[in-house]
Amino acid sequence: MSADELIIAYLDNELDAAAKLAVEDRLNRDAAFSKRFEFLAANAVSMDAAFSVLLDDAPVERMKAKLPALDQVGQSAASPNRRGFMAAACLIAGAIVGGGLVRLLSPDEAASSRNWRAVVADYMQLYSTDTLNNLSDDPAVRADQIARVASVMQLPLTTQGLMIPGIPFKRAQLLTFDGKPLAQIAYLDPKYGPLALCVTHSSTGKSDFRNERRLGMNVVFWASTDHSFMVIGRNPPEELQTIAGQLRPVLDG
Repeated sequence: MSADELIIAYLDNELDAAAKLAVEDRLNRDAAFSKRFEFLAANAVSMDAAFSVLLDDAPVERMKAKLPALDQVGQSAASPNRRGFMAAACLIAGAIVGGGLVRLLSPDEAASSRNWRAVVADYMQLYSTDTLNNLSDDPAVRADQIARVASVMQLPLTTQGLMIPGIPFKRAQLLTFDGKPLAQIAYLDPKYGPLALCVTHSSTGKSDFRNERRLGMNVVFWASTDHSFMVIGRNPPEELQTIAGQLRPVLDG
C-alpha cells in the first residue's frame, strides 16, 4: 500500500488498531509523511461527487475489456471509498482522453495547479472583444490607472513603457489573489483578441521565460526578485514571448 493509500485508509477509518498506531507513530517520526497527511486531510472531499460525471459518461463495458483492473474497482462499487474512486478516476480519465498520462499530483504540483496563473486563466477565458472594446481611451484615465498599479505593485511603470506596438492598451486594474494584490494590464489584439500582462508579488526568486498552455490560451511567465509576471492570450507562443521580451526591461526595473 502506498503512503497516499495508507493515509486515505486512515482518514476513512479503514485500518485496524495496529495499523492506526503505526500511522500515528510515523506521523511523529517522518516529516514528509506528516506534511502529506496534512495535505490529504485538508483536501478530504467526496470523491464520489467529484467524479460522478466522469463515471456516468465513461464507456465502462469497453474499458473493462481493455483494463481488467476495473473489475476490481467495480467489485467494491457497492461501498465506494476514496481509494476506489481515485483508481477509477485515473482509469476512466485515461480512457476518455485517449490514453493520455493520468497521475495523482504531489502537494507541490497540486498547489501549482491552483496557482495565480490558473486563476488568471479562469477569468481571462471569459473575456471577449466586447469586454474591452468600449473602455475609455482617455490618456488621463490611462495614466491614473497605471500610476495606481505602479504604486501598489512597487514597480516603475509608465504609460509609454507599457505600450505594445500594434496592440492597443485598454485598461490597468488591481485585483486580489491569496491576500496579495494582482495587477492586470489588458490589451486588445486586433487579430487574437484580449491579451493581458499580469503581475503579483513573489519571493520565489528570479526565473527566465517559461511557456505553458491553459484553457486554450498561451502563457509566458517569469519572475524577478520580488515579482512574478505573466503574459496570457490566444496569440501564438512565439509572439507572446516577443511581447514579454518587450515589456520585461520596464517590469524588471
